[in-house]
This record gives sequence, structure tokens and C-alpha cells, in this order.
Amino acid sequence: MQPFETLNEYGQLMFPVATVYVCKPDVDLWLDPTNVERSHLDRRYFGEAVQTITPYLNAGKLETFSGETAILPGITALPTPGHTPGHSFYAVESGGKSIEFYGDIVHFASLQFANPEITVVYDVDANAAAEQRATQFARLEASRHLVATAHLPFPGIGHICAEDEGYTWIPVDYCWRD
Repeated sequence: MQPFETLNEYGQLMFPVATVYVCKPDVDLWLDPTNVERSHLDRRYFGEAVQTITPYLNAGKLETFSGETAILPGITALPTPGHTPGHSFYAVESGGKSIEFYGDIVHFASLQFANPEITVVYDVDANAAAEQRATQFARLEASRHLVATAHLPFPGIGHICAEDEGYTWIPVDYCWRD
């Protein structure tokens, strides 16, 4: 599955009553055709973004934000630029509990938790991505917040803990509920 595939199918809104929230620097990057030639990224990502986001933009269902922003009650966007200019975490709080969804800050857990300075070709700004990873790992370790992320083994939910060198991922125990 490509990163933007799930929001529409053949230009039709998959979630016609939903509003899509995207950090403004990402909209500026992905929807500006001049960036296709200036970027080191695969041009197909730009095409996928345009194909996926434009129907929401045209329907008035795309909202951008800059800076830490309350999207809805209990959901806060936390910009963490580096992987992309608008990369963001989303903190969800309810009933005194919280979880942070942190997207693409980690691509290779076995390398990047131990060495947060390691970047990948998909990081638009490698230096900012490495700095953001180190900053966010330290913050999440200190806060003990529950984290959910992509690019980690199922269930992709757990905690970040400091080690002698770098950090480690401690997944939550998963059990099926009836």
C-alpha cells in the first residue's frame, strides 16, 4: 500500500464526510509541481499526493495547520518536521489516558532506536529528521507515553526506553479480547 492510497479511490472520496488535517508545510511540498524536479524523492510520491489530497481540497475537506494544534477535542497535532517538512505526531487523550501516533520517525527499529542519527533516503531533511528522532525519543522516554507507530512489528504499540547507548522499543503485550 502506498502512503496516500486509502483516502480515495479513482478520485472519489473514501470518507466523504471526513475532514483531512495536514500540516501546511507538507501540503506546500507535495502539491507544488515545481517540487517534483527539485526533490530527491521519487516523483510518484508527488503524483500519489496530488491524486489523493486534491479531491479533499476541491471538496473543501482539507484543513491545514501550523504549530501545535488541537484538531478535535482530545486530539492534538504535534509538528515534528524532518522526515517531511510537515511530519507530525498526533496525541490522543481520553479519560485520563493518552497515546501518541508518530508516523514515520522510525523506519528501521533495529538501527534507529540504538542510533537515532541514522537516516533514510526518504527523509526530506536528513539532519532535521535525526535531530527530531533524538529529541522525540528523549521526550517520549521521559514522559512514558504510550506510542503507536508504523514500521514496527505488530502490534506497533509500546514505549520507548533509554539504554546505555540509544533507546529500545518495549512493545505492549497483545491479547485478543472476546
